[in-house]
Amino acid sequence: MPSNGKISLEELNRRLADASLSDEELARYFLVDEDRSGPFNPVLTVNPDTVSVPQTAEGTERSAALLNSANFVARLRRHFAFNARVGSGSYRGPILVSEGDSWFQYPFKLEDVIDDLMQDYAVFSLDAAGDTLSNMFREAGYLDAIANTGASVFLFSGGGNDVVAGGNLAAHLFDFDPAKSPAAHLRPSFNLILDEAIGIYSKLVRQVAQKFPNVHIVCHGYDYARPANGPWIGKPMASRGITDPELQRAIARVMIDRFNERLGLLQSTSARLQYIDCRNTVPADEWFDELHPTNDGYRKVAKKFATVIEQLKPRTRDVDYRANKARAARATETSSARPAVRPSRAVPQSARPSDGPRGIALHIGLNAIDPAHYAGWAGPLNACEFDAQDMHEIATGLGYDATLLLTENATRENVTKVFKKAAQELKEGDIFFVSYSGHGGQVPDFNGDEEDGVDETWCLFDGQLIDDELYQFWSKFRPGVRVLVVSDSCHSGTVIRAVVPDATTDVAVVSSPLARAMPINIASRTFRQNRDFYSKLGSSLSSVEAQSVKRATDTPISCSVRLMSGCQDNQVSLDGPGNGAFTAALISVWDHGRFSRDYAAFHAAILRKLPETQSPNHWMIGPKNPVFDAQSPFAI
Repeated sequence: MPSNGKISLEELNRRLADASLSDEELARYFLVDEDRSGPFNPVLTVNPDTVSVPQTAEGTERSAALLNSANFVARLRRHFAFNARVGSGSYRGPILVSEGDSWFQYPFKLEDVIDDLMQDYAVFSLDAAGDTLSNMFREAGYLDAIANTGASVFLFSGGGNDVVAGGNLAAHLFDFDPAKSPAAHLRPSFNLILDEAIGIYSKLVRQVAQKFPNVHIVCHGYDYARPANGPWIGKPMASRGITDPELQRAIARVMIDRFNERLGLLQSTSARLQYIDCRNTVPADEWFDELHPTNDGYRKVAKKFATVIEQLKPRTRDVDYRANKARAARATETSSARPAVRPSRAVPQSARPSDGPRGIALHIGLNAIDPAHYAGWAGPLNACEFDAQDMHEIATGLGYDATLLLTENATRENVTKVFKKAAQELKEGDIFFVSYSGHGGQVPDFNGDEEDGVDETWCLFDGQLIDDELYQFWSKFRPGVRVLVVSDSCHSGTVIRAVVPDATTDVAVVSSPLARAMPINIASRTFRQNRDFYSKLGSSLSSVEAQSVKRATDTPISCSVRLMSGCQDNQVSLDGPGNGAFTAALISVWDHGRFSRDYAAFHAAILRKLPETQSPNHWMIGPKNPVFDAQSPFAI
């Protein structure tokens, strides 16, 4: 060691490789370069007071090379510790894999959450300061790590960069306005950032749950950030004239609350996901900077993780002590350099996890209707029963509790019975999936809620089911329930511009197509023949519907309802020999579950397969549900 008490770069490299030295002992050799750091991406620089760096071009280059490997070295040191613990044969706890940002790895300068947990648990760490949610999902190194280590718990920390808009928070804030609330200072674009983040989160969670059905996933939503004139929160706010410290903290609380709300929603729709609410965990005086706790603050967060891990231990697989050394050897095969692993587009699981959300499904298909109710018209169709059977097959394959009602059994009583059962039994996070294939009809609008003066209907075997009645059913579902409606019938959507199919895509061909619409003369005769029934139905709906309309304005329905319809209100859906045109396109795009994108992409792909005369619709009513938006079609 030089006489000035400093160590050389070569000695620092040697000490970094010495697993017996703690991060605390190494911390004195580094400083945080705040000018070069990003949110959740601390950049280190060599401490000139403790390390001798030659003031030459070569010395600068050697110093930079050492710093660039900080994440790699920190991860490698953790791998040594993991292999030593598991390989010893004396460890009797669960095996954990961790993937995350700087809350899980703040190299050398801070003892983060994983540093604390590694005191008691065997944690195979893939964490890297500055890693983004999208990058972690894209590379998916955790899949190999879980497989190689035999882990029973997966710890995840991600989304922090998104919460602070990737360092571009000012672009998502309005200028200071004393009349605005803290929440009103955030632009709508901020919610879009969080929605995109939670969409990636949802895909990551389902990816792990599908491949490792027995692994528990534990995540967190951070604590309330502390604006302190830093580059990620304080200064962006000040650039918008938001300088009052109390208002800055209030806005930051809204940002963190919105992220946590989305994680709570994700937990309710995911099997084996344990979300930890870390808000109000770190005291005000235990923050290292705007985004990171001090060692004491991290210790309090780690304690929350340890509590959850202990709760999961009785349900996780015990370590096979005889296989400890083999597991340690397999773990070393997972590259510390984070290999890019591409998840395969596998067919979804054949059954839902027993501890996950529940799915109830109803599939209705009518190739004919009762002439006694429909003015002597039987309304023959070819493929509606096939449509319902195919949708039923999809639902049962995904683990839904599914009911199939065909033609004579598709009565108003039988259909509404399933609706009521689903509304009574499903809770937050569950899903109700209903598909209808048959004639679409129209009856006079009795409550004035339709601009064209008619209500759209499903033609069930012994009578029509009016769209106003459907709204009443939706209003009975509990908050947080997802409702998916697929309707392959005429007059089943709302006005939308027709899109010309992509010339590069095969268009669904329907031989001898039949419109799935009740002819106008039949509709008129059906109404006149059953005037008392529909008049009484309309009258009974008017007061209830008026209340529903008021509730939709003042307090929207609690569940989130998504409709994917075969056409617009002013169009007809085409029948065919094997499937209806819309259902045929849907099944083709679904591709036995290989389609893994979200509902918006699903709708767009179906639309491109249909002729321009039939434009399927996609719309939502009820509270916005970003997790539902981001899920792959039909996912429970």
